[in-house]
Amino acid sequence: MPAVERAEILAALQCVDHVVLFDEETADGLVRRLRPHVHAKGTDYALTTVPERQTVRRRAGRCIAGDPKTHATRDLIRLVLERFGKSRE
Repeated sequence: MPAVERAEILAALQCVDHVVLFDEETADGLVRRLRPHVHAKGTDYALTTVPERQTVRRRAGRCIAGDPKTHATRDLIRLVLERFGKSRE
């Protein structure tokens, strides 16, 4: 999925204040400027491998990372359809 589409989806979440796209290797520069309370990374990172983690810590923020993919949208849709007796046929 293109970055612009991912950003649009994230920005639509009520709990998300801002989404920023950037071209640098890491988000260290953004973290220093924006001072986020939470810096989130995807499943391809563990807390120990977040490149910006030291910068986030110095700014009194926290990192979250490595959310396991145990809740795919397609699985949630299937569960809702099963629970409410709807089928795709």
